Formats: sequence, structure tokens, C-alpha cells
Amino acid sequence: MKKVISLLALSLILLLSGCTDNGYKSIEATIRSEGIQNKQILYKQELNHSTILIYENPNGGVDAGIVYKVGNKYKWSFGGGVSLLSNETDVTWSWVNLNAKEEETQYQFYIGIVREQSISRLHIKSVGMSKNVDKYAEIVELRDGTKLWFALQDKYSNVQPGFILNGFDKDGKRIFHYEAEQSIN
Repeated sequence: MKKVISLLALSLILLLSGCTDNGYKSIEATIRSEGIQNKQILYKQELNHSTILIYENPNGGVDAGIVYKVGNKYKWSFGGGVSLLSNETDVTWSWVNLNAKEEETQYQFYIGIVREQSISRLHIKSVGMSKNVDKYAEIVELRDGTKLWFALQDKYSNVQPGFILNGFDKDGKRIFHYEAEQSIN
């Protein structure tokens, strides 16, 4: 009888510990638990209950993902590869659809590298009927001097009809212009 009670108590403890497992104590542990390989986290963008991560993948490219916080622990939501460090244009771009499960919201996240050193501001604006982004991108200089840019769309749209990127120098003069007219579904 004592064995049965001990087994029931042990089973109950294991069951309760499994039910209360709400994630991992650090973002790094959360990433490791998902088997995501990365050299380093380059940048973190805090949202309401989520954090967008920009990290370097083992191939030297850049990937983005999102984790959400439950209590004092983190859970992985979604991520995608954008691998754009090898492009040779003045400004590279890519995007990834990030789904914050906890917030039940999807974010279209634009990301790229600013290679032209005289660009100090970068503006991204949707074209066509869907106006889901119209803002200045965040530009962050990494340890190696690389300038990373990113922008989170203002409102979600499952169709991206295209966008315009304009780069400006420190005096406000437009020195870069790019239009992505293709439809991205």
C-alpha cells in the first residue's frame, strides 16, 4: 500500500511539475530548447508581452524570431531566416512574418543591412491599397560596425503589395531610393 501511495504521490508531483512548466527562465535557454543555432543575439526589441530577437545564424546571416513571456519565463513563438549579410547593395532588405502566439497577433517584420555609411535615416512606406507600414526604421550599429535596420509594421496585413525605401544622409538629403513593387503573399 505504501508503494502505491508513493507512486501516486510521485506521479502527482511529476504531473503538476509538467503542468506548471511555462517556459524557460532566459531567452537564451528558450532558443536552445528549440534547437535554434545562433552565434549571437544582435538585438532585442521589446513589445507588450513579447520580444523580437535578431540573431546571427551559423552561416553568418541574420535571422529574426519572437519569444513571449508568461509570468517570469519565456516561450518560443516563431522565427525565420532572412540571411542578408552577403548582399552587395547599399541597403539590403527582407522580411519575416512573426506570429506572437500569446498575443494572437502577426507582425510583418522588415529587416536589412545599411552598407552605405552616409545613410543615417531610412524610411519605409507601403505602396498600393494596403498601408501597413509608414515609418522611419530603427538603425542599430553592431559591434563590427555593420548597420542593421528594422521596422515592425504598423498594422497587420496578410498581403504585402510592395514598399518604398528611402535613405537620407545626416542633412536630410535623400541619397537612396528603392521600390519593391512585387506582391508578397
